[in-house]
Amino acid sequence: MTVRAGRFTGGKAAPYGGIGAMGAMTADLAHAYDGTREEQEEQLQLLYQRTADGQAMVNVRGELDIATAEQAHSYLRTVLDSDKKGKVTLNLAELTFCDAAGLGVLAKVANHARETGRSVRLTSPRPALVRIMRITGMDAMFPEVRTPVLRMVPAPRQAVGIAD
Repeated sequence: MTVRAGRFTGGKAAPYGGIGAMGAMTADLAHAYDGTREEQEEQLQLLYQRTADGQAMVNVRGELDIATAEQAHSYLRTVLDSDKKGKVTLNLAELTFCDAAGLGVLAKVANHARETGRSVRLTSPRPALVRIMRITGMDAMFPEVRTPVLRMVPAPRQAVGIAD
């Protein structure tokens, strides 16, 4: 398993430091190999960056599950604690799997943000994740994943003409 995050310092991931305009920097937090390096697939990457408007964003790629939950929670909490202003956006466009432990991470991070006067916003969650969040009631913690219920609106009646 590889978890990628911001700069790694003093045993904790730190979201500062970086390269380029977005200030993105990655470093390995943990490695666990089942075979050769070539066979190893990255389970989870967390990439911290600053958006053009100065907001913190963490791109989440891979699987957020029981194997990666503890490291992900620790990293995301560090981002929240280190970046004291504004909101933190979690871009979930490349999150391929999320189990109950992953949902727990999202819930804990949202609660910690609220307790510290911050907010966490999710962007680009996959439909399967949105469905699970609705079923479990987690959509209440992340209103941006809610969509209005579609109402059936009758279609206008069309005149039926008689062909000559």
